[in-house]
Amino acid sequence: MAISKRGESKPAKSSCRNRLDTAYIAFFALHLVIMFVLDLVPLYPESIKPVALEKLRQLYIDKYQDKFFTEPPGWFRAYIVMEAVYHVPASIAIIRGLLNDDAFVPVHLLVWAVQSFITTLTCLVEVWDWTDRTREQKYNISLLYGPYVALGK
Repeated sequence: MAISKRGESKPAKSSCRNRLDTAYIAFFALHLVIMFVLDLVPLYPESIKPVALEKLRQLYIDKYQDKFFTEPPGWFRAYIVMEAVYHVPASIAIIRGLLNDDAFVPVHLLVWAVQSFITTLTCLVEVWDWTDRTREQKYNISLLYGPYVALGK
């Protein structure tokens, strides 16, 4: 038995569960970084937008030719706002919850997974409908977006 932060006894986590928690923590930490350095940059006021982030974003665009970053459809802006108002706080709550063995983590993960699955699947359907990108470019973008669909299943 392990002792919780509240002094209550609880079953110790298995090593498999610890590895899974660690993987989730790493994923959500990386997700936070990606959001702040790539995805959310269009929401930053010009007066505080770091030039380095613009350059990093341009490197991404040059490498992947991701039209969501150059010619986003109207609905994509709503997805960026959802990342800012939902994914950022949810990712922080999930990391904190995993570190503190919070019983609500599965609920947070379920809501995050459903939302991520639907929005990412929408993006992938759009990507594969692009006629001005090669199959290889679409495949490479799918490799970046795909893990969000996989984790949402």
